[in-house]
Amino acid sequence: MVEQAEIRVVHQGGSKITFREPVISSDSRFLLCASGHNVKVFSTATEECVQELRGHTDLVTGVLLRPSNHLQVYSCSADGTVRLWDFTDGILIKTYVIGYPICSIYASASHDGVVFIVMPTQRDKRSDVFQLVAVHLPQCADQLVETTDVSAVLGDVSSNPVAVAFGRSGEYLASAKGLHLEIYFFKKQKSYRFFLKEDHKKGGRNTFTCVACHPKDDCVATGHEDGKIRLWRNFNHNKEYTYSTLHWHHSAVSSLCFTPEGTNLLSGGVESVLVQWRYGQESQRDFLPRLGAAITNIVVSPDGALFCTSHSDNKITIIQRCVKVSSIIQGLVKGKFRLYVPTVIINTGS
Repeated sequence: MVEQAEIRVVHQGGSKITFREPVISSDSRFLLCASGHNVKVFSTATEECVQELRGHTDLVTGVLLRPSNHLQVYSCSADGTVRLWDFTDGILIKTYVIGYPICSIYASASHDGVVFIVMPTQRDKRSDVFQLVAVHLPQCADQLVETTDVSAVLGDVSSNPVAVAFGRSGEYLASAKGLHLEIYFFKKQKSYRFFLKEDHKKGGRNTFTCVACHPKDDCVATGHEDGKIRLWRNFNHNKEYTYSTLHWHHSAVSSLCFTPEGTNLLSGGVESVLVQWRYGQESQRDFLPRLGAAITNIVVSPDGALFCTSHSDNKITIIQRCVKVSSIIQGLVKGKFRLYVPTVIINTGS
């Protein structure tokens, strides 16, 4: 007779790797992405998963390079914690307890020791009202740290991570929700708000879908449901702001990203095409078509050597700066006749 024993789950795999935008390391050697309760670290050269950062007890909702140390990364989770990792060795350095489910995380070099998170105004995960707050991380030797120095920055923000972006190394931030764009300047502690009409006179859908800030100029790019991109300038004056409009996408723009030097703006959507706009000469565009599935996120490595697109079929495409696909990391996908197709790593390099 076999004695019955308690069965417990030791490790669960097969989660989405495109739930949140990935992160590329400063030297372009590694790609990090949220995957269920964990963070996976892939080599961009071999496309192999070289580390898996485990410790969160709920869904990981964001991954972020630490501005002051290029070998460390923050992760945030619905479990109400922010964790600091050495991602090359897979070591958990510190856990900061926030106490609220966290939707996304941001940081900038000009705000040392501070991370910005989006969290619900109430502790309930089902809350549909969110705020952006600054969390001052305590400098202490303890590995588990309760954070108490939290200050509100913006109220009523979107829970979508692509709807918030920092400009000019953290001098200001832009937040888009619905038909409302808000730009907050930290030194002035002042916000400027801009509103679009629900329907353009030609029938366009003006709702904001994503936002990106130019790294050097005072320029904010916003994507919209009708496929248009707006470039906002002079936004530190409510009555003098201007915007120009770019249009190629036939449906909603899902992601925008400037290159580190600000020479190009990248955009993507359901067309499965990466569009590269020349900043200041937006009539000049380059296209990388037939990427296989709708683009959900676009990121660029800090050194500008690699682009990366996430897709609706749980795939991450790594792209060289010359706009050429170098490799594809394919996560689990639902099949028509099978429950799942196994994870496949495809190298398309020569």
